[in-house]
Amino acid sequence: MKKSLIVTSALVLLSATGNAKADDMDITSPFYLPSEHEILSDTALTFQKMEFKNMPAAKDFVLREEVDLGIAEQTALRFVLGNRFNFDHLTSQQYNNDLNLDYEIGVAKNLPLTERLKMQLGASYYTYDPKSWYGHSRDTKTQIRNRLGSSRWYKALQGDVKLGYELEEGLMPYASLAVDGNIDSSNRDLGYNAFAGLHKNEYTFAYDVGLRYEFSTENDDCDSWFMQGSSDYFINENTTIGGYVDYRFGGSYTPKVDYGYTIGARFKIRF
Repeated sequence: MKKSLIVTSALVLLSATGNAKADDMDITSPFYLPSEHEILSDTALTFQKMEFKNMPAAKDFVLREEVDLGIAEQTALRFVLGNRFNFDHLTSQQYNNDLNLDYEIGVAKNLPLTERLKMQLGASYYTYDPKSWYGHSRDTKTQIRNRLGSSRWYKALQGDVKLGYELEEGLMPYASLAVDGNIDSSNRDLGYNAFAGLHKNEYTFAYDVGLRYEFSTENDDCDSWFMQGSSDYFINENTTIGGYVDYRFGGSYTPKVDYGYTIGARFKIRF
């Protein structure tokens, strides 16, 4: 399961009817994949907070860059790099020199089922908190300094599927399911992320609302329910700016959680 606090950026699915932009041109759509030799950059900055019942709240800033590279018709390679900045260090003007990195390498493929029914499949390799680009050093002193008992770090494989159905006037219901599994520990915990929502696409704006459910077999099984929404403004057909928010309103987790939320801004550009 990915180790960010509350994070899955709000999914946005845009239709190709009415005033809506065609799905193969709309860079905010999760079904959008750049054409061969084109690149789509998605930069996001988020603030995340999880308030616990019997311990201090967890707060972080997360900076994330996702790049999709078109390699064939309706097929793209995906590269993601992110870093989590310690909130308390930033607000107390301390320099945070930790490499709280995660990165992901994967591929996505669109498979239109009918004129209106769309499907996208994806697969990726994900890693969290390596102390260098190559992982953890096997040097004993480095392991002690990093408080590690071995040279291992978190690694996982993920697969996902998205389905959407185009209605009239730029309206589309959609759903997605992602499953990721730890490949570097004995317990082999699994994480599940399901989302269902409704999207309204207008000429200059795109809106999205929905519910997200997350479940993990880690920590004696835990789950969370989120409400989430997003909005994007089209500066031009190749550039958008937007924001998103989610709120955790239920679930079971150890330690016990009062509430959690994520708020963020993002910028997309195609070139």
